[in-house]
Parts: sequence; C-alpha cells; structure tokens
Amino acid sequence: MASLLFLYICIMKILICDNIEELGEDFVERCKEILPEWRKEQMLKIKHLRGRVQCAVGYLMVYQALNEVPCCARNDRWRYNEHGKPYFEGRDDLFFSISHCGSAVAVAVDDEEVGVDIEEVKRYREHLVNYVLNEEEVPRCARNDNRAEAFIEIWTKKEAVFKLLGTGITHEIKDVLKNNSGIYVVSKKVGERYLSVATRKVIDNEDVIIEFANIEKICDINH
Repeated sequence: MASLLFLYICIMKILICDNIEELGEDFVERCKEILPEWRKEQMLKIKHLRGRVQCAVGYLMVYQALNEVPCCARNDRWRYNEHGKPYFEGRDDLFFSISHCGSAVAVAVDDEEVGVDIEEVKRYREHLVNYVLNEEEVPRCARNDNRAEAFIEIWTKKEAVFKLLGTGITHEIKDVLKNNSGIYVVSKKVGERYLSVATRKVIDNEDVIIEFANIEKICDINH
C-alpha cells in the first residue's frame, strides 16, 4: 500500500505520497465518492490511470495538510493563475504547491508563498544539463561522483523556485537561483528521488523532520 512521508519545516507542511503505482482503478473509483464534483471532473478528464491517481492524491494531500485549519472549506474550488499555479481565492494567509513524478506526489502548504518539486533520478543527459544549468553549475555538476543525482537536485531547486513565483519555467532557467537570492531552497533525497521546497523563509535541511503515515488515513479524513 502506498504510504505518505510528512516533512515539517517550521509551520510549513510537506507531504509525499510514495509508490503511487500501487494505487489502481479501485482507488480511482473510491475517490469518485470522496472528491468534490469539480475535482472529480478534473480527474476524469485525464485519460491515463497514473494521471488520475496523481490528480486525486494531490487534492487529498492538500487537505490532509490543512486538517488543522478549520476555516478552510474542503469543497472550495481552487483557482489557477495564467501559468497554472493553483491557489485559494481570497486567501493571503494560506498557500500550497503540488508536484508529481512517475511514482510519487508531493504537496507543500504554508502561510506564505511556497513551491515544491519532486523528481526521480534519471540518466544523465548532457544536452539537458547544458540547457538547464549555468556556467558555474555545469562544472560543479560534472565533478560530482554521481552526476545524475547532482543534476536532479539542482533541477528540482529551480523548478521549486519557478513554482513559488508562479511563472512556469521561463528563459531564466539557467540563472533563476542566482537571480532570486531572497528565496531559500531546501533539497532532500527521498529514496531514489529528490525533493526541493522554495520559500522566502530562512530554512535549512536541519529543519526537516520526516514521519510516515498510511494513505488510508488521507481517504478517511477527506471522506
């Protein structure tokens, strides 16, 4: 059964649903009874099973993280900016970010703008490295004993910053970390994946605490 990792950074909450490939059609059918109508419609518009699972899990995880925030109604429809960043309409004290890779979904919730990205470590691709990294990052990555991990860690940091900014990936990708010095990014290896979270709060890796929970609890809370 898929499980969740809970990472707490100050008052920020980051959840990772691990091994979502274990969730199948039965889970989707169950979510049809749990999700509000608008989110169910979004889920069912997705043709492939993995995407439906990611859509459902992302929603359920946000409200698991907000379980202690009674003023947040679970049936409130999310809004999206022009680049697809989701937000709660009319709230300037509650923010969230969602990311997914092939086998996991990550959610970050905070009282300030936040961005999260999770990626699996994949084969090192030099053409992608040269597109994403700047002239300082390329040699630093090349010198690492595990170049694939080094690249994915930097990649997730940049994606997390873009998600915080709500702009989508732009031509600034090479220098997005250097040009946004007021944004702090923490990266953590979770299994064969890297997760990065971006915030304007001063944080470091030592602030991160990990706990495990069963996804059944999320379904029960959101029922």
